[in-house]
Amino acid sequence: MIKITSLQAIAGALLSCGLSAAPVQAGQNRTFVSGTGTDGGACTRAAPCRTFAFAFAQTAAGGEIDVLDPANYGPVFITNAISIVNDGVGVASIGVTLGNAITINAGLSDSVHLRGLTIDGFGGAIAGIAFGSGGNLEIENCVIQNFTNSGIVIAPSSSGSFSVSNTIVSNNSGNGLVVGPFGSAVVAGVLSQVTANNNFNGITVGGTLTTAASLNVNIVDSKFSNNSNVGVGVNSASGLAPTAVTVRNSVASYNGTGLFAQFANLCVGHSVVTGNTTGVGTFGGTLTSYGDNDINGNTFDNTGVLTTISTH
Repeated sequence: MIKITSLQAIAGALLSCGLSAAPVQAGQNRTFVSGTGTDGGACTRAAPCRTFAFAFAQTAAGGEIDVLDPANYGPVFITNAISIVNDGVGVASIGVTLGNAITINAGLSDSVHLRGLTIDGFGGAIAGIAFGSGGNLEIENCVIQNFTNSGIVIAPSSSGSFSVSNTIVSNNSGNGLVVGPFGSAVVAGVLSQVTANNNFNGITVGGTLTTAASLNVNIVDSKFSNNSNVGVGVNSASGLAPTAVTVRNSVASYNGTGLFAQFANLCVGHSVVTGNTTGVGTFGGTLTSYGDNDINGNTFDNTGVLTTISTH
């Protein structure tokens, strides 16, 4: 049997350290960082700051930090609504060797938006983006790689939503991306054009730590390849959150197992599952198909019960 449940506990562990609330700061609605900047003043366009952490402290809640040029801008701990934006000036990186690159412990209605960042753990840091609380998380146009646990950890203790688009999670020792909420948090999210490559698990969605009414994730136009364990794994347990994942217009290839459901529901449509040791599998879960998938060319195409359902 494929074991993916324990990874949720790991996701929880890396969010259990250092998540203390901080007062919401006053500041500018828009601040700036530059590789030639200095951490001082108000981080204006004319006098930008050097790091995301310093700029965050000068930015009003709900404001925006803009990147002016390529540089390593260092880790940041986010406690309120913010946007950190690189709109194509070059590689705006966060390179760390310990801990998390970005830790998010925001308010229950806060929205955090991260765009255009390259986040690297250099084989030593724990997680790229660790989302512990907040109303909504948006990640787009990012690369997250080389972390010892997971590239992206979405493990809130309160209800919320998330979206990840046009993003690569690769070469992480645990998960490329893991969703594992706590308590009674109702969480829903969408992954679009996400590439999970060369991790232990590509994408893991687990309801094993929450008694919420539901945990739902939709994955579209994405790729999961060369992950040594599972391309997409979804799991829960009796008495815990009913957990469901839909995969559409996606490719799972050259993984240990392409798609796997463990005491949870996985629905797949218009997708390709090929070149894996096991194409699709279940253990106490439900695997449904719209009947329009290409599941072939695997060592074992199907080790579970694949139920065909109709479109509506």
